[in-house]
Amino acid sequence: MFLLGHSCWSYLFSKLTGRKVKVNLPAYLALLAGVFPDFDIYFKPLIQHHTYTHSLIILLPICAVLIIRFKSLGLAFSAGILSHLVADSIVGTIPPLYPLSDFQLGISLGLPSPADTALEVGALALVLVVAYLNGDYKLVTQSHRGGIYLAIPMVSIVTLTILFAGDNNIPLTALAFSRKALTLITLGHATLIGILGLAALQGVRAVINDSRRQGQASGGQSSEHRQL
Repeated sequence: MFLLGHSCWSYLFSKLTGRKVKVNLPAYLALLAGVFPDFDIYFKPLIQHHTYTHSLIILLPICAVLIIRFKSLGLAFSAGILSHLVADSIVGTIPPLYPLSDFQLGISLGLPSPADTALEVGALALVLVVAYLNGDYKLVTQSHRGGIYLAIPMVSIVTLTILFAGDNNIPLTALAFSRKALTLITLGHATLIGILGLAALQGVRAVINDSRRQGQASGGQSSEHRQL
C-alpha cells in the first residue's frame, strides 16, 4: 500500500483504539505510526525495504515496549504501526517471520489495483469525517500550536516517497498520472499533504502570535516598572 493509505488507516486504527482505552493520541502520531514501518527506506542499503520492519518478530516486541512504557498511548500508537502490516498483507504480502524465514503472508489484491485505490481513497475520506467528529479538523482551520507537529508526518510521507522512487529508478512525475488508479492515489496524496501543510502553517502562526503576546506583555511590565 502507498503511504496515503498507510497514514490514513493508521489514523483510523489509532484513534479507534485510543477511544476504547480512553486516551487521545495526537493526530500527528496517529498518522505517523502507520508510516513508521517504511522508515527502513531511510536506511537503505543498510536495511532492505520490506524485511525487518515488516516482520512481526521485530514489530511485536517494539509494540510491547511502547505499551509498557507509555501505557494507553503506546497501545494506540502500536495499533497504527500494526495497521501497516494488515494493509500490506491485503494488497501484497509481508514477511511475518523475517529474518527467521522468508515466508510471505498476504492475499495480494494488487498494487496499484481497484481494491488498493478504494482502500486508500476511502481511508482518506473516512479520516476527514473522523477528524471533523473528534475536533482534529481545528488544527487546520484554527491557529493552534499542535498543528506544527503535523509537519512531521507530512515531511515523512514526502521524503519517503522521493527516496523510494529514487532508489528504484521510478520517474514519479511520469508514473503519478499514468493510470486512473495512480491518478486518484496521487490526488489523494496531494490532498493529504496540502491539509497537513495548512495545519503546520497554522501551528507556526500560533507560535508567532504567542511570541508577540509574550513580547507585548513583557514590554508592558517593563513600562510599569519604569513608571514606578
